[in-house]
Amino acid sequence: MKKGQPTIKKILFNQSPVIVLILIFVILELAVRIFHIPVYILAPPVDSFAYIFASFGEMWPHIWATMVQYLLGYPIGSALGILLALCFISSRTLSKAIDPYLTILSCMPQIILIPLLKIWLGYGAMVCMIVCILSCFSCTMSQIMTGASMIPPDRFELIKTCKGTKLQTFFQIIIPSVWPSTFTGLKLGAILGLAGVIGGEMIGGTEGIGYVVKLNTNIYLMVEMFAYVYILMAFGYIVYSLIAMLEAKFVKS
Repeated sequence: MKKGQPTIKKILFNQSPVIVLILIFVILELAVRIFHIPVYILAPPVDSFAYIFASFGEMWPHIWATMVQYLLGYPIGSALGILLALCFISSRTLSKAIDPYLTILSCMPQIILIPLLKIWLGYGAMVCMIVCILSCFSCTMSQIMTGASMIPPDRFELIKTCKGTKLQTFFQIIIPSVWPSTFTGLKLGAILGLAGVIGGEMIGGTEGIGYVVKLNTNIYLMVEMFAYVYILMAFGYIVYSLIAMLEAKFVKS
């Protein structure tokens, strides 16, 4: 074997996630066929993928509706969480005053607010987007503030000894220290924000993946339901991977 040529072991290691995914679908397909599992309980993956290719035009409006709500809500919520976290970090008094309420907000599933938002705003995309914003905002902010609380006190003492200003402390100590936790918050926010959008569509939406999944489940159209679930899994994985790539580029290990 030539030097530098990838070995089978290396190829298997690099492609292990894809191999595991293929194995999962193969096992599901064989289980359905061998044990004759009714389609209203578990749809064969092959049938769901065939539906995606045959009916993607019909699926697209709902996919697009979910993507728009998410791609608007996620950046807004994340930016709001980052800005507020940095404001709270800059003031110990403000941070201490807000910390209990931040904990409550982080522990409370934002999806529980959907019925109330429906009363205020009615059905539609706005409810889903607000739930996404709340989910991303609380998660990102709490992660950044947690990262700031773990900064060693001697770093602040050192910059005080050097007669550094508050602005220098902020940009030279706080920002670099919370940079890794910021990406952790962004990744968690990406997951929770997407879950918020889907939950909003299921409870208070009139279109989108969550809405059509609920509709198909109610009338036992499991092939169609799983087709939307697979699309949602792929979309979520792509978003998460993009953030992980940015983290690998900008955060030094």
